[in-house]
Amino acid sequence: MAKKYLYSLLICLTLTIAIVPKVFSTTNSTCNYHPEAYEGLQLAQLSQELETTGLIGRIHGAAAESAMYVMSVREPNNFFSHREFSLLANEQNTIDTLNQLNRHDRVCIQGNIIENPSPQKHIAVSSIQIVEPWMQPEGFAPYERQAGIPAELKEQTSFIGKVHAIGAEGKILVVEYRDSVIPIYVKATEYTEGLYRGDIVKLAYQIQQRPQQPTHLQLDTTVEKPLAVLDAIASWHDRENTLTGNLVKFPRSPQLKFDVYAMEVDTMGIKRYFTLINFENMEEFQNIRLKLAKIWDENAANAVSGRNMLINPQVTIQAQGITNIVSTEQANPQILLDNAEQVQQLS
Repeated sequence: MAKKYLYSLLICLTLTIAIVPKVFSTTNSTCNYHPEAYEGLQLAQLSQELETTGLIGRIHGAAAESAMYVMSVREPNNFFSHREFSLLANEQNTIDTLNQLNRHDRVCIQGNIIENPSPQKHIAVSSIQIVEPWMQPEGFAPYERQAGIPAELKEQTSFIGKVHAIGAEGKILVVEYRDSVIPIYVKATEYTEGLYRGDIVKLAYQIQQRPQQPTHLQLDTTVEKPLAVLDAIASWHDRENTLTGNLVKFPRSPQLKFDVYAMEVDTMGIKRYFTLINFENMEEFQNIRLKLAKIWDENAANAVSGRNMLINPQVTIQAQGITNIVSTEQANPQILLDNAEQVQQLS
C-alpha cells in the first residue's frame, strides 16, 4: 500500500517543478537562485543565501490577522524534499509586504535565522520580494479567515481540533481550530508520538507569554492527559467506506499537475477532505476526474473559496471505496475508487 501511496503522489504532484535559475531585480537588491545551495537543504548553505543574495521559496501559508507566515524551500529536482521557515518582521514596509502574501506566491527573502527553542526555524526578515505572485482562480475572491486566534481560546484551557502538521519526531505540532492554524509548543514528545496529520484531538494548553504575535500555545503537561486522540485517521486505513459530503476542488497549483477533486466529510464536527483517486487504472482515474469536473462545472456558480481549496456547499456527493492513509504527514486521506460509478451526485 505504501507503493500505491507513492504512485498516487507521482500522479498528483508536479515533480518537474525544479526552479529554473533566474535573476529578479528591484531597485534595492538583486535575488539570484543558486541551485547548488539548495542541494540537501543544509541549514548553513541556506543561511548563506538568506544573508547574501536571498533565499527563494514559495509561501506555504499566510494569515495576516494572526501574523503567521510560513515559507517552503525545496530541493532542486526533488519535490518531496522541503523545509519550512516561519517569517517574522519588525520594519513596517516589510510587514506590509508580508500582509500581501498569498499561498503559493514565490518570494525572495533576505534576513537571518534567529535562535529560538522551536525545531522549525524562524527568519527575521529584513527584505522580501514577491517575484512570482500566484493568481487566484478566476472568478473567486481570496478566502477570508473568520478570525485570528479565536477569542474564546484565551478564556479556555482545552479545545478539540485537527492535527494540521506533525514533524521533528513530535516536536513540531500545528493544530487547526475552526479556520485558525495554531502552533503548539511541545517539550514532552511522548504525548505527540504517533500522531498523524488529520487526527482529531483534544488538547489541554496554556498560552505562551512569548512570542505575543503570532499567539503560540503550549501543551499543559500539568494535567493528567494533555493530549487525547479522539479519532485517529490511521484507523480509517484500508477500510471500505461509503462517505457523503460537499464536493471540493483543489485547483492546479505549483504542487498539483492538474485539478484534484475531493469531498468534505464531517467527523465529530471537524471537517476532513478526502481526495478521490484511482491509481491502478489511469483510464478509470481520468473517467472519475471527468465526471467530477462535469458536476463541478454544471454547478460552478455556487462554489466558494475555502482556506486552501474551492468548495461547493450546494453539491453533495457520495463515494464508496477504500480509505487510504499511509503517512503521518499525508496531506489528505484518500478514497480509492475502482470506477466512476462509485461516486454519485446526491444533490
